[in-house]
Amino acid sequence: MINYYFDNTNELRPFTHELYANDDTLPPDNALRIAPEFKDRCWPCEKNGVWVLVEDNRGKTVYNTKTKESSVVDYLGDIKDDYTLLKPFEFCKWDIEAKKWVLDKDAKDEHLIKSNQALKIALINEANEKIAVLQDIIDLDMQESDEEAQLKSWKKYRILLTRVDTSDINAVFPQKP
Repeated sequence: MINYYFDNTNELRPFTHELYANDDTLPPDNALRIAPEFKDRCWPCEKNGVWVLVEDNRGKTVYNTKTKESSVVDYLGDIKDDYTLLKPFEFCKWDIEAKKWVLDKDAKDEHLIKSNQALKIALINEANEKIAVLQDIIDLDMQESDEEAQLKSWKKYRILLTRVDTSDINAVFPQKP
């Protein structure tokens, strides 16, 4: 005879282990003498004196549908509300109706605009540095070759950069001289 134990401190009362029992005893309050059935992705739990199969997602990674943070399931039963097994992708948001991640075009566009602004600032700073050095070379009569033409090209490039509309997600930047 075998006692099949369950955790009676857990609301689902999941199977924990089995031990041999004496034939002339009754099972303890936290055990049944019916062998539980095991099935893929399920775990037996005691309910009203019988074993029922409950979904088992333990060890799986789930994602919070509000924060996109990942965590590992450590409980039996259905995936909790506000969590999904679907992995989020860049610039997505959770569609409650469709129950899936969808592209958040506003977030993507905002990111592209910020990237354009940062690129414009970096390119203007680079142009300013080149222009400053070339201007010093010319001011001190230290030209070696076509530095005056280079200075003119960098100044034109800087002007073209200032005209780039960074609020356009398809902004096109001029080629460096």
